[in-house]
Amino acid sequence: MSMNLNTQAGIKAIQLEKLQAGIEELQSSNLFYKSRLHEVNSWNDFYDLPFLTKAELVEDQQRTQPFGTNLTYPLGDYVRLHQTSGSSGGRPLRWLDTGKSWLWWTGLWANHIYKGAGITSEDRIFFAFSFGPFVGFWSAYAGAERLGAMVIPGGSMGSEQRVLAIKELEPTVLCSTPTYALRLAEVGAQMGIDLSKSSIKKTLHAGEPGASIPSTKRAIETAFGASVYDHTGMTELGPTGFTCSAGDGVHFIESEFIFEVIPIGADPDPRSTQSEGTGELVVTNLGRFCSPLIRYRTGDLVELSRNPCSCGSLFVKAVGGIQGRVDDMFTVRGINLYPTQVEEVLMRYSEIVNFQIRHEKIRHMDEVSLLLETRDGTDKVVEKVVLDLRHSFGVRIDCKCVPSGTLPRNEMKAKRVVHVQS
Repeated sequence: MSMNLNTQAGIKAIQLEKLQAGIEELQSSNLFYKSRLHEVNSWNDFYDLPFLTKAELVEDQQRTQPFGTNLTYPLGDYVRLHQTSGSSGGRPLRWLDTGKSWLWWTGLWANHIYKGAGITSEDRIFFAFSFGPFVGFWSAYAGAERLGAMVIPGGSMGSEQRVLAIKELEPTVLCSTPTYALRLAEVGAQMGIDLSKSSIKKTLHAGEPGASIPSTKRAIETAFGASVYDHTGMTELGPTGFTCSAGDGVHFIESEFIFEVIPIGADPDPRSTQSEGTGELVVTNLGRFCSPLIRYRTGDLVELSRNPCSCGSLFVKAVGGIQGRVDDMFTVRGINLYPTQVEEVLMRYSEIVNFQIRHEKIRHMDEVSLLLETRDGTDKVVEKVVLDLRHSFGVRIDCKCVPSGTLPRNEMKAKRVVHVQS
């Protein structure tokens, strides 16, 4: 298959060619998709295909345990099992890969995600996470091996041990969630170790929107004296995007996926998606037909732009990365807010080391308050934060300081929003 990525027309042709080859195989051997698919000879045929939701996948795996029916090959052909974190609610999904699809995973890391960040075989990469069933950690690690970089696992270490490992082993790249990177810097400071003077030159993050939120990104840059890069992906989809040298968003890898948007406020009509604009991200993967997703509604909020990028890539860009979950929005006295907007304001303050958004319904109305942990343990910054939030959003949001260590720390996805039952 020729790979002409120099024009939008070339990219679209590659997508359609891969899709057609995959669908033909699915129709003959994948029980889940047999009744969902039809022959695709054009893009009009593609837009006639139905959306797919996570709820449908969960139902399929509950009905046909343990792996569901979205399996194109005999079970003996699959070599890896991973599962979703369950952080978006509901039962985690189990997902299987063949040797071929795992090579696809690691190739995307080596050829797009690491390349976009300028990470090479000369780097030493420290992976500050445990190695459980979540695929992101394993794929990042295997992708670094494929790149030829030195990989340094940080599994089974506490935060203090990881700080010491960075000091002693002198890695040049840190891989972690954004929240945990800031936690490591906090622990380092408590140990008298300034990680901004460490060997780390680049940090690469996933699992949360933080690395694309300007104030959070600046906080990590300051904490490590390093360049900060974002990465997007989902266990059930694959690694979908990377930060380029422009640093203002995430390029989605259109040679291996099809990306669409359901506009905000629009009815979810499969024939009315857009290739750019703001809304819910819909994705089709093109290199994982062992257990594929066709027109999958991710629930992620994005702003897709096809404006030319200074890095030269023609891949569509998610401006500001993943901006949050479409179902995370809450309305405070008529103002629509997303947790990422609140985080952008809070992380402007170096005094704030951790926070939690508390959301509850009072007399059928959304009420939001914030719990804050501050560096010095005092509430000196609270009044400034309340004024800043009011200036930014036009509503008052109450803030309260809590003792250090009250709020949870996570090496995986931080749970920033707590829904309180009234």
